[in-house]
Amino acid sequence: MRILLSNDDGILAPGLAAMYGAVADMGDVTVAAPDSPQSAAGHAITIRRPLTVHRVEVDGPPGFAGFSVAGRPADCVRLAVRSLMDSPPELVIAGLNAGSNVGINVFYSGTVAAAAEAAMLGLPAVAFSAETVNGETDFPAAARLCRRVLDNLLGAGVGPGELINVNVPLLGEGRPAGVRVAAQSTAGIEDAYHRDVGRDGAESYRLTDDYSFADEQENTDVVALADGYITVTPLHVDMTDRRRLDDLTGRDWSL
Repeated sequence: MRILLSNDDGILAPGLAAMYGAVADMGDVTVAAPDSPQSAAGHAITIRRPLTVHRVEVDGPPGFAGFSVAGRPADCVRLAVRSLMDSPPELVIAGLNAGSNVGINVFYSGTVAAAAEAAMLGLPAVAFSAETVNGETDFPAAARLCRRVLDNLLGAGVGPGELINVNVPLLGEGRPAGVRVAAQSTAGIEDAYHRDVGRDGAESYRLTDDYSFADEQENTDVVALADGYITVTPLHVDMTDRRRLDDLTGRDWSL
């Protein structure tokens, strides 16, 4: 199997190495990842400058060779599929991200964006993220769990253009509690900005690291992850509100 592996934490991120180690035996794995961390980059792509690419050897364990791209996660996937790989991948994997990507965070996540870019190109794609404390987690252990989930997904069949989002809870006693297939939560986020005033009187604001979801929606990825479960959430790139589409289509649009 031809696999493309990318992420948003950068090509030197431990989660990427752990994910590579977990899937290396599945076939021919090409790594194309940003040259620097791109967390919360969303689905941005680079259009006003060239994308510089370097072939790099990343020390292990496990060691691997890959493409270091001076761009966003979506850039890495699109460029790899269009130009860097001899043949298109049969599967695209994004991760393993340092930090969970559940709820509306999927809109901000560069990890999910990398997988979504692959889905937009008609490729099967899976995004993997792991809950962390202060950016730390047992990436090799989390990656091994991701591989078991991936095997199950592939057994069920991940078709062209399909996008699956997987999150692993912080590991510990009794965790993970299992696997839950759950809907994406649409609960809002409660966060805050830290205000600072410079010597010249200019105000600056920095988004703090602490946030919480506004409410707990049952049977969603946010709640399942908090309960210690690995979450599996099928997503799609079609953002059309079908109910509203039918309503608006039935209106008189005479000008």
